[in-house]
Amino acid sequence: MLRRRLIPSLLLRKGRLVKGVRFAAHRDAGHPVGTARAHNAQGADEIVILDIDAAREGRGPDLEMLKAVAAVSFIPLTIGGGITSADIGKAGIAGGADKVMVTATALNRPALVGELARALGVQAVVVGIDVMREDGRVLLYDHLAGSTAGTGEWVEWLKRAVGEGAGEIRLMSVDREGARKGFDLALYEEAARHVSVPIILEGGAGSLAHLDDAFKAGVEAVGLGTMLVFSDNNIFKLKQYLDRRGHQVRRLEGA
Repeated sequence: MLRRRLIPSLLLRKGRLVKGVRFAAHRDAGHPVGTARAHNAQGADEIVILDIDAAREGRGPDLEMLKAVAAVSFIPLTIGGGITSADIGKAGIAGGADKVMVTATALNRPALVGELARALGVQAVVVGIDVMREDGRVLLYDHLAGSTAGTGEWVEWLKRAVGEGAGEIRLMSVDREGARKGFDLALYEEAARHVSVPIILEGGAGSLAHLDDAFKAGVEAVGLGTMLVFSDNNIFKLKQYLDRRGHQVRRLEGA
């Protein structure tokens, strides 16, 4: 049976973590190092840390903060934000990341995915795909513009991203981000029909039942933000629940 992964998704802004709703109204969510240390101790499977201002400000991700997080985290770490070249990707790996994530930068220049895959290996390249439902359609969302992007042929971009060299996809339902209304499982099912690489589904987790529903539907990994920040939940508690529900999760020794 495939082991299910719980992946805290940390949004970095000016040295602090933030969390909002639908990519807006961000609130302070703590310090990156302390938060990463706690997630590591509680049994998170991986950590994603995204510098959300990097691309907008025309720079790469905060590598000094990456190094500080990597020093206290002994699980796979993905870095994202402002990765526009293979050299920046290499710097992220050298700084302690195991993978790099590209979202808007890849959408704007798809060849970047292949450049990163050749430089770092396919297993180290995650492509983030942000989508939003509008008038019954699923459209690509451009977080730099703050709106849906063009015609929004998200499935075609999904297939192309994998064809270019993405080893993993992080699929974000923007209209559910921070809303705690449950994952968009239909979105996941559609994506899984077209590609065979692992997919991390994110956006909407608000209760233990939402996790159970996702894993019953075949989701292999979920990204978690609000559920871990503004509630009494933690990774250890989530894994205890999922274990009781019959899902295979990585357990801490002695737990």
